[in-house]
Amino acid sequence: MERHQAELKQTGLQLVAVAIGEPKHIKRYCGSLAPSLTCLAQNETEASRGYGLKQATFDQVVSFDVLKAGMRALSKGTVGGPVIGDPRMLSGTFIIDRNGVVTYGYYSRDVSDHPSIEALITAALQHTQE
Repeated sequence: MERHQAELKQTGLQLVAVAIGEPKHIKRYCGSLAPSLTCLAQNETEASRGYGLKQATFDQVVSFDVLKAGMRALSKGTVGGPVIGDPRMLSGTFIIDRNGVVTYGYYSRDVSDHPSIEALITAALQHTQE
């Protein structure tokens, strides 16, 4: 996210990362890896489930695509830390407008799946032009 700050700023998005865990668990991520993000954490999966996120199946945790994504991350020098919260909870990415309406939702297909920055920028700009 940090590498794309200029592009994201142009969309008018305010980025918020919501994690399962305690605030101390996301301190490393938000403090050093993504200091421009607002980060929130809670131990329960209630918010995740409220947005329709589900626990991953075995195939969504251990698959060729997940292995490939992990190898790609390692080749770029990205090393994950300890798993915090519910390790099987699939992630999602949402754009929520100022009125609290979800204008874009992305539900991860597996634990390594995330939308591209380009898709987020396109979705954000599309909504602002409506």
